[in-house]
Amino acid sequence: MRNRKENMKQTLHSLTATTVFALIATTTAAQYKCTDYHRFNCQPAGDSRFSENGQSKSAMVQVGRETELNIIIYSGQDYRISVCHDDKVLGEQLAIRLVEKIRVGHDDVTEVTTQEPVMDDAGNKTGTSQEVRTKQNQRVYEEVEKVLWDNTANNMANSVEFSCASSKRIAVEIVAPGNPEAKPKKKGETNDIGCVGILIEHMPTPPLGF
Repeated sequence: MRNRKENMKQTLHSLTATTVFALIATTTAAQYKCTDYHRFNCQPAGDSRFSENGQSKSAMVQVGRETELNIIIYSGQDYRISVCHDDKVLGEQLAIRLVEKIRVGHDDVTEVTTQEPVMDDAGNKTGTSQEVRTKQNQRVYEEVEKVLWDNTANNMANSVEFSCASSKRIAVEIVAPGNPEAKPKKKGETNDIGCVGILIEHMPTPPLGF
């Protein structure tokens, strides 16, 4: 009886290890599949002066979960950012925004209550105390998102071109609505995670005027 229990434990351990290994293998394979997705699926600019930026990246994105890629854009450069995705899983169109995260400061006034001794006319302590309320100003900073571009207000476009006048850090935010008819490709695979590629291209801003 004891040997039977030990064999059952070993079998359960083996099944658990096999399941965990299978999940890891599936996730790793999916990540590898998405690595260069932007290079083979995103449409590059028609202007040959654009070249691929090293910040271009591809990743797995889950339906309904906001995903962002933080990048730095530099003054004196024109940029083109295009997004491509697995529409069979993530849906026909993605919600895409370019946002700048800015630290905004404001004064926060707080009321502080302290107990101070009561003095007599001669300036001596009377042995009693009184409640004194004072106001203190403190500079507080919070992060605010400034929307630079939103494709939901631009016919759901999946690409945008712009000139950068000042260097800044921005984020490319993506939300996938999903495809209700999506089916797992293989047994055990999820049908709510798909590849998204973000192709970033840049070139020096052309001089304009005389």
